[in-house]
Amino acid sequence: MKGRIRVIGVGDDGCLSLTSRAINAVAETEVLAGASRHLAFFPQFQGERLKLTTPIEGYLQAISESAQQRDVCVLASGDPMFFGIGSRIKTFLDGLEQPPELEIIPSLSAMQLACARLGWASQETGLLSVHGRPLAGLVARLQQGGRFVLLTDAEHNPKSVAQHLLEFGETHWRVHLCEALGGVNERVRSFSVEELTQGKAEPVQPLNLMMLERTDALRWGGYPGHCPDDAYAKRTPDRGLITKAPVRAVAVANLRVQPDSVVWDLGAGSGSIGIEAAKQAWQGQVYAVECNDQCYPTLEANRFAHRVDNLTLIKGRAPQALEQLPDPDAVFCGGSRGEMKAIFELALARLKPGGRLVFSAVTLESLSELHQLCRDAGVDAQVLMLSAAHGQSLAHYTRYQGDNPIHLFTIEKRAKGQ
Repeated sequence: MKGRIRVIGVGDDGCLSLTSRAINAVAETEVLAGASRHLAFFPQFQGERLKLTTPIEGYLQAISESAQQRDVCVLASGDPMFFGIGSRIKTFLDGLEQPPELEIIPSLSAMQLACARLGWASQETGLLSVHGRPLAGLVARLQQGGRFVLLTDAEHNPKSVAQHLLEFGETHWRVHLCEALGGVNERVRSFSVEELTQGKAEPVQPLNLMMLERTDALRWGGYPGHCPDDAYAKRTPDRGLITKAPVRAVAVANLRVQPDSVVWDLGAGSGSIGIEAAKQAWQGQVYAVECNDQCYPTLEANRFAHRVDNLTLIKGRAPQALEQLPDPDAVFCGGSRGEMKAIFELALARLKPGGRLVFSAVTLESLSELHQLCRDAGVDAQVLMLSAAHGQSLAHYTRYQGDNPIHLFTIEKRAKGQ
């Protein structure tokens, strides 16, 4: 006889949350697996018990082995396929030559319960999680909507989340703190971001999630998408070390950044290219690489002002500073400090298939070097010269003040066989 695995979702109210199908599954099973708090809901069970252990791979192996000849019920929280163990079990079983039969019997998820308590339409509510995930990137994701459910954990608890929001000036959120939903200790309270950082919600029950409701329509700190140069802090000289707005718009467009892209901004300066790329890669990660320590305060100020917590400042010189970074989907290089050849070759080698490089050339010497590097590498580069001029008052008239022409080299890395 070949066994099977049934994953049963259980609410914080225990057996009261179970359907008749779930109750029958537990009554029929020979092995009951789960965390201690879930197993405690079934003191009458007389069969074998498998307690959740870590690392979880050993637990999954024990479940699989038990299911070779017997029926196994795995207890999980709420909906097992909602950030739960159900997907881990499915992935593990898919890797076996002869996996046992798998059935998922869900209960209500924490998100469903929270939306019901507040009267929010679930389909209009975004879902975010910092449970076992970093806080970096949370603020960028929050720019995509007005209402969110946020799953927390012991490390990234409501207070630490609020401190992260406060650091990036994201105080325009009303936070509804939902604790022990569905259980006898259920509690729903509302706080401002500042109140949470001050500990006014303490103590908070371990099982909790945060419902965030926007109270201000401004996104990205009031700097959405492409911005004028004045939206960025710049260090001297007077007009600042910044890729000017007309060039920046074309350069970022040519990078073809996707929501989950990994982007390198090399020679970041004020960080404007990386910041505008980060707003497009709101689920991804941008690395602004800069070796001039005089640029760091300005770049960090722009990072906070534009709310791009998915942008990381890498203090170092390329190409050495690139070794530990993940392979990029897009690379912009606005300054090489004499390392053009090494940067070009490394960026081209590390770039993912389908990715894009955009290199800027300001001088005739860098233009000639980039042209030769492309020929030596056997790549076809799209070369574009940009020359912009801005209206400037002159007595009772308006004249044009031109910027220095810039050449952009755009290279797309094709997959093998293309």
